[in-house]
Amino acid sequence: MKSAKYIQKQRRILLNTLISASPVYHLFDCIENVSFFAKDREGVLLAANQYLVELYEFEKEEELIGHTDFDLLPRRLAEKFRRDDLQIMERRKPVTKIVEIFLNRQGIPSWFITSKYPILSKTNQVLGVMGIIQDYHQRRELFSGQQSMARVMNHLHAQFREKLSIRQLAEMSGISLRQFERRFQNYFNLTPQQYLIKLRINESCDLLMQPDLNIGSIAVDLGFYDQSSFTVQFKKAMGLTPLQYRRQFL
Repeated sequence: MKSAKYIQKQRRILLNTLISASPVYHLFDCIENVSFFAKDREGVLLAANQYLVELYEFEKEEELIGHTDFDLLPRRLAEKFRRDDLQIMERRKPVTKIVEIFLNRQGIPSWFITSKYPILSKTNQVLGVMGIIQDYHQRRELFSGQQSMARVMNHLHAQFREKLSIRQLAEMSGISLRQFERRFQNYFNLTPQQYLIKLRINESCDLLMQPDLNIGSIAVDLGFYDQSSFTVQFKKAMGLTPLQYRRQFL
């Protein structure tokens, strides 16, 4: 961790950029199951609402600030979030409605929707990243009045290992393929195929930590055409090959 003096200095700069008077991010505590965070360029947490504080099992915000994702999360999640943060700061553009794995209140990896924005100073210098995290299962409630779409999502999560046809999913929803793809991307900022691959990649991360499982078998069992196609998709999502990922845990 950085020194307390450094943390407090960076925190003042960051919060003065967000707003000069009071920490308005605590307003997110008025919205159920929504976390707010702000980090500096090095990934050090400098602000968080109470929901996120308690999710990490702290009582006060002061106890959480100064930590990084690597202090608080499994390494594979921390690495992924850091890559995203660096990309956002480099491009100076927000990324919204990212469907990704995070930890729920029970400390169990679950699906969430994240939106991140670069924090820019008055002189247009990049100071860090801020964002909100929302429970994906709440997002699924958007389909509560659309039983056919809810059925499609349940089917996706139950059968993601199988060779699913996007056209068949559209038929299950009762709308055209084009309408289905447009509606799906509007809700999740992903195509159905991209969403399916995310489900498979996440499952593969757990399987790769079991050294007795063959990488080629993992690929086929998860619905990829072969090990080569699995490797391409895994590296695209995680920034390293399945073998490189596995070696981190051996």
